[in-house]
Amino acid sequence: MNLLVLSEPGKVVRKDGGIAFVGLDGKVEYLGNNYDVIVIASSKISVTSAAMRIIGKWNVDLMVLDWNGEPVLRSSSPIPNKSAMTRLKQYEVILKGNGLKYAKPIIKRKIVEQGRTLRYVAKSKRSKWLIDESYILEKYVTDVDKARDAEELRSLEALAARLYWSLLAQVIEGFEGRDHEGRDAINASLNYLYGILYSKCFKALTITGLDPYAGLFHAIKSGNKSLVYDFSEQFKPVYDKRLFGKLRELKPKFEGGTLAYETRKKIGEIVNEYMDNEILTEAWNLVTSIRNAQPYVPGWRA
Repeated sequence: MNLLVLSEPGKVVRKDGGIAFVGLDGKVEYLGNNYDVIVIASSKISVTSAAMRIIGKWNVDLMVLDWNGEPVLRSSSPIPNKSAMTRLKQYEVILKGNGLKYAKPIIKRKIVEQGRTLRYVAKSKRSKWLIDESYILEKYVTDVDKARDAEELRSLEALAARLYWSLLAQVIEGFEGRDHEGRDAINASLNYLYGILYSKCFKALTITGLDPYAGLFHAIKSGNKSLVYDFSEQFKPVYDKRLFGKLRELKPKFEGGTLAYETRKKIGEIVNEYMDNEILTEAWNLVTSIRNAQPYVPGWRA
């Protein structure tokens, strides 16, 4: 699937029977009909209705991103295209109860990355025992394949997570364990960090044509970005590593029951564009697996 991202100020217009992007300097760039999705990534880009008609006739999707990178609009041609077929395949996987086939590789990769993050922290803390514990944690990977349903898979994921966070609590100063309510500086930082990750995954999944609300593992509820939560699990430990590696210079502050603005700004800088390409590429990998009914094997590298 071919993607075109427009981020420089200008306008998309109809020109010579096709469409073109005209920059503020007057430079004209003709856009071919070989794209599946055109992404408008700036509020300083306008698209004329004449250009939109051409885009629709070409059977190309048009997506508009908000200031934070989240998609706020996606327009599609009424003619079925690759995006429509992708979602049909996704819904088919869910309705036939085959979501576990795609969820298991995600959880396995998450556990492997948790082990790697523990070893990263262990080296910085010179804790040989933590390295040994990291390999014990990774043994949960072999149990994932035995999970018979989503409930069993969630239980295994929770067991691995409990061990992971308890080990980190023993070596990271000021961290007493994972609190999803974010009632301290480090946990609030983790929550904010994951919010950024969710935004990136939502964008990647939407661009590739998947329905971010139709999950394979997390329960599907109205307004719940279930697939975003599914897909993002494999990247969380890598983002943890990024945060823990910067804790000394970050010095997160928790004021008035919330994370200080200065801390939020620094976290945003730490993960700005971090793994954006890998996340998008992995979303394409998931799409290919679903559309072709092939085994899903996460192939990204941090």
